[in-house]
Amino acid sequence: MNACGIDPGLSGAVAFIGEDPAEALVFDMPTVMTTTGRRQIDAAALADLLRQHGPALTLVERVSARPGEGAVGAFSFGHTLGSIVGVLGALALPYSLVAPVAWKRKAGLPARAPKEASMQACVCVLPHTRPHLTMVKHHGRAEALLIALQARSRLLVVPDEDGRKGTPGGG
Repeated sequence: MNACGIDPGLSGAVAFIGEDPAEALVFDMPTVMTTTGRRQIDAAALADLLRQHGPALTLVERVSARPGEGAVGAFSFGHTLGSIVGVLGALALPYSLVAPVAWKRKAGLPARAPKEASMQACVCVLPHTRPHLTMVKHHGRAEALLIALQARSRLLVVPDEDGRKGTPGGG
């Protein structure tokens, strides 16, 4: 069982957590420079990464335009999310979108938590990730890891005998 969490920004990340959370892996979002000198998601590299780790479930943060963001920035952000969803669909990998407020609540963070709060929360639940979260710009890694933890917890929910979702671990 391998769960994946994706923070979809160009400075975002892709995280994988299996049976043992201490073996969690995190990768910066693969990007490539376009002919116009702008960065965009490297869909082929993302596909290779997902194929290599074969997640049973991927949770992707559902992003939307931010207040005060220009049209070009909003379009770029949407393009990135669309590329991620397209790669997941092409690989026939199960995925779900999760609102930022929802995953943050489950991680014990306020909806408008500063980026450093995600990093602190991640180190609390996955202490071995500290070396990968040394700079403020690594907040995308922390968020991807926290989202992957939630994907893992969804995989651990075992249906009861009536087919309804039971408690994590079946207990």
